[in-house]
Amino acid sequence: MSDENQNNDDYNEDGPGVNGDLGSWLYVLGGIPAMILFFVLLFGLTGACDGRNILFPA
Repeated sequence: MSDENQNNDDYNEDGPGVNGDLGSWLYVLGGIPAMILFFVLLFGLTGACDGRNILFPA
């Protein structure tokens, strides 16, 4: 089989589709919300400490 025909076999006209990879789903469903929660808590704590004039070293 030539390289051109082999590359066409891997091509999907409908797009990439849904990948059933468990790691990908865990990252999307768990990792992204965890990062959002981390940054909300981090900036909330920083703002609360700033409001009370509590300085902490960076």
